[in-house]
Amino acid sequence: MTSPYSQALPPLTDLPAPRELPREATHLVPPAEIIADSKSALRRRLLRISWAPGLLLLGLWYVLLVLYVVGASPTFWFLTLLVSLGEPAMLRATTAQLGLTGGGLWAAFFLLPLFATVVSLAVTALAPSAIAGMDPRRHLSERGFQADVATRITAFLLGPSVLAVAALPLSVAVGLPQPWSGLGAGQLMAWTLAVGALLLAWILVRRTVSAPTVLGIEPAAALETTGRLDRDPVTRRAAAAQVLGQDRRHLPPNPGTAAARRALTPRGALTSLALITRASLTWVAPAAAGLGVIIFGIADVVITFNGLLQSDLVQVRSALHWQMVAVGVPVLALVALAMAFAPGLAVLAAAGQRSAVIDQRTYPSWEHRKRVNPWESLVVALTGWFSAALALLGLVLFAVVLALLGAATALAWVWIVVGGLTLIPLLGAGASAAMRRGLRDVLYGPAGDYMRRETPYSLVAPDIGTRAQRAEDPAVRAEQRRRLQAQGGDHALAIFDLDASGERLWVDDSAPGAKDTAVRQAELAAGTLPDFGGEGSPFTRGDGSGDGQHGADGRHGADGQGGRHGIPDSMTGLRER
Repeated sequence: MTSPYSQALPPLTDLPAPRELPREATHLVPPAEIIADSKSALRRRLLRISWAPGLLLLGLWYVLLVLYVVGASPTFWFLTLLVSLGEPAMLRATTAQLGLTGGGLWAAFFLLPLFATVVSLAVTALAPSAIAGMDPRRHLSERGFQADVATRITAFLLGPSVLAVAALPLSVAVGLPQPWSGLGAGQLMAWTLAVGALLLAWILVRRTVSAPTVLGIEPAAALETTGRLDRDPVTRRAAAAQVLGQDRRHLPPNPGTAAARRALTPRGALTSLALITRASLTWVAPAAAGLGVIIFGIADVVITFNGLLQSDLVQVRSALHWQMVAVGVPVLALVALAMAFAPGLAVLAAAGQRSAVIDQRTYPSWEHRKRVNPWESLVVALTGWFSAALALLGLVLFAVVLALLGAATALAWVWIVVGGLTLIPLLGAGASAAMRRGLRDVLYGPAGDYMRRETPYSLVAPDIGTRAQRAEDPAVRAEQRRRLQAQGGDHALAIFDLDASGERLWVDDSAPGAKDTAVRQAELAAGTLPDFGGEGSPFTRGDGSGDGQHGADGRHGADGQGGRHGIPDSMTGLRER
């Protein structure tokens, strides 16, 4: 309940443009802020948990193999299985008629899925390199960071299967010898089923390689609970700050700034297209796969029963004519290009709503943002409408050109009608959903360019070596010392511990050429090494004799110390020099 003494805040408008933060060097991140010990440790961790995604991948490859074999003519295979219950020879005859052999099928079912699963797991060895350089602070939320980690690993696991499904129609088009002699209705039904299997496998595999499982960090849901319900105020505030950072990218952007016109630039257009495409995988792809199974399945049944009176029941009539592909690909490219600029057009069309904005800040709830920022709400809605309109224009153009060429079949008209009634509205809804989450990415760029979320980690894994080896890196220790000094206050004990962790803080004797005079002179010229007046020093003649006066015992100066370079009495004094 709102306090009776509370007062309404003034409208938060005319905010200054957000300041872009410089990107920190990942090789200077201290070991305490690194999640994993090394890339090798991540690979070993992925290997230990690979049994769960491995079983899912094995099942996926079996499903794809079955669809490939049955997809040659699904209805014909079903009728053959029914007939073979009374006449087993019919199954062998159908297998031979489709160009398959019993031994080849047994070998394929025993070896091919297992081999493909091993290849998929082997490719995952490259995943640590894809996530090692991620900075959790540059992600707006902990949930978003953990989702990004899981998505990158899943992409490596499912990469081979996605490539196999995508390459199958191309292999048929170029005429490679295989059971699929064409892209008939049965083959296309099996292919759409394979796409649906990939979508389902993506969801299941992604759950088995979640960031808490791979990195050993606290789940985002647990952090959210801690940030709301923990009894300790300090712990609660720290968890809430780690759950969600403050997005500095306010909307609408200030007039005259680069963000105000970024949506119409090539970079903004590519970002828009990537966001809409990614949203389409959630909104459009499942519906398209389901419709494909239904439409192509019905068509395969009709074609098969119409061919029962023909001599060759397995003759494949292609459902895709070359004219459809020749017309559809350019039209699809034009629609994608136009949709990339849909958010930019929406920004221009919503200029009149700028004065109606009462709060430019970013809120996690879309309902809140829509209420206080009518400009953003209108841009999101117009992007969906523009995208749907552009897709509809492309569909009409495709239908007109096919009709003029005389290449439009009954199956093509069914897809044109169904696509216009179902898929295009879903595409518009997906484009709006993409802009609800990513409009600021289109206009400003990533959130990490303007903010740093409060999190105990700054890096997933070192790019080279381990955390222990990074702790011995002189540059990393120097960066830690600089941070302590920049924080202010009394950090003398911490600096002493840092200095005392190794006497030769600036030089690693195990490094190649570390004791070489030429290397030390080069480092000294760069201003990174203190000079002790020893051998090879520019303060001496190269042999340690120097220019000072020598006593009878051979020491420098009258008091036994060189007049040019005193020796500090502590590591802290050495640093101060």
